[in-house]
Amino acid sequence: MWDAPPETIRNSVYTYMTRLRRILRTATAHTGAPPEIRRIHGSYRIEVPRGTVDLSVFRDLVERARALSPDDPARAETLSRALSLWRGEPLAGLDSDWVRRFRDSLRQLRHEAIAEWADAELRRGNPKPVAADLRKALLEHPLAEDLHERLLRAYHLDNRDAEALAHYDRLRRTLATELGVDPGPRLRELHAQLLASESAPETVAAEQVSAASAVEPDPIPGASDPPGEQPVAESPDPRGFRGRAGEIERLRQALTEGSGVRPVLITGSPGIGKSALAVRVAGSVSEHFPDGVLRVELHGSAPTPAEPFAVLGHLLSALGVPAALHPRDLPGRAARYRAELADRRVLIVLDDAASQAQLAPLLTVGANCAVLITSRISLDDKGIRKIVLRELAMSESMEMLSALLGAERVRAEEWATTALVRCCSGIPLALHAVGSRLAARPHWTITQQLGRMSEEQRRLAEFAYGTVDIRDGVAMMVGRLSPAATRVLRHLGATLSPREHFTTVAVSGVADPAAALAELHDAHLVTLIEQDGGSPRYVMLEIHRLFAKHLMPSTTRAALPA
Repeated sequence: MWDAPPETIRNSVYTYMTRLRRILRTATAHTGAPPEIRRIHGSYRIEVPRGTVDLSVFRDLVERARALSPDDPARAETLSRALSLWRGEPLAGLDSDWVRRFRDSLRQLRHEAIAEWADAELRRGNPKPVAADLRKALLEHPLAEDLHERLLRAYHLDNRDAEALAHYDRLRRTLATELGVDPGPRLRELHAQLLASESAPETVAAEQVSAASAVEPDPIPGASDPPGEQPVAESPDPRGFRGRAGEIERLRQALTEGSGVRPVLITGSPGIGKSALAVRVAGSVSEHFPDGVLRVELHGSAPTPAEPFAVLGHLLSALGVPAALHPRDLPGRAARYRAELADRRVLIVLDDAASQAQLAPLLTVGANCAVLITSRISLDDKGIRKIVLRELAMSESMEMLSALLGAERVRAEEWATTALVRCCSGIPLALHAVGSRLAARPHWTITQQLGRMSEEQRRLAEFAYGTVDIRDGVAMMVGRLSPAATRVLRHLGATLSPREHFTTVAVSGVADPAAALAELHDAHLVTLIEQDGGSPRYVMLEIHRLFAKHLMPSTTRAALPA
């Protein structure tokens, strides 16, 4: 696959064949008949049944679906099975002319299957899963007009014409900016029909059935999520990711500085973008981990976090160990996990960790592997390198809103946009919620949105839009506080002014307010600005202050510096 083979190509091929034989033996040990690599006429050939190659299975399923009637329910189900075989980017980590051409052909195959699946589901009257999956597909193919057309139809069938019209307007502006063209005739016709409240063409509106929201797929190829309740999404829209250049570089260095690197933790307040940053960093360092990147969701934000025993089972399966060979006890699974990673270079992403106890069995990785952790709590472990995310800078926040609303719209009301950013405290999830509401209402001005947020009691509600609600994450953190820390938080919310600094606090019934403040700091509900003459100086982000203010009224007063 080399464009220009290296001088050591013969030795390189021998090394790769040795590694490949070992991988195949491990991956197929449960079959009783592992595939063999045969040398034939100066080349190598792996002889395996067609049904054991995922690409062959995908093609067979797509052909089987195409042979069915368009109205056959099995058509959508078969295409869904085919699409479920995809895990990340095809041939990840390889780069040559042949690889690029083959990868493009595979992407086109998947694109066609997604479009056909959407058509089949819309015929069945299932617009919700279609809208959810097409939004994800459009992150990879933002200019694919055929997918945009199907998304508009899904919105229409789901009685979401306002969102459909807003989406069309964003697409029109994007095409004009990127390509200098207007939407195609089919999209323009559909847009006209939406404006006239007519039925979308070529769809059959069947009886609407409620569908539970699909679980978000891993943004990094890897293990499936362990069972359990899903936490609030930290990054609902990767298109809005902006900034963090310094943090990205620090994380890259921490994960690739040599063998035996310490685990790295990304921590910060709810909605600050920990998971989004982990995804971005994992993608940027994947070339350093040729044996793969695995991501597993630990559900630390859920009422019942994932058990390490189950998580290890998912990771072992992702590493090719058959379920029948998984040890039946936690120490045994941890030992097998360590053995599987001993000779590999793998990046493990442990997202949304709940506690040090949950993490301990999962950190038994090989010397050439690395672990990237995200958690809303500051894990107390000297063996973990920690990076605390703070709010976005003003310029980064403005860039995020520009990505959601368009630079022209932001420039037209730059003062109002700046004030809006301050209301959002630089928290990406809050910016995303406010920006998404404005994007769905192109007839609103940014000044009008700012006016809606002028009243404190109403402002918290404006930080929620659709499934995005930063209040859920803050409520979870508050629910885990001790009674003393909760009382101090209520007191601060009732007495502090916006962006007011303080050093100490005195609350009736709280014997050790300094310890309570330290607990709030560990939970990222107050921010330590500096050590002022040996005394810490704190501030609360506006979102946290408003949340605390409405927990319970208080009449005491924080002790402020002179």
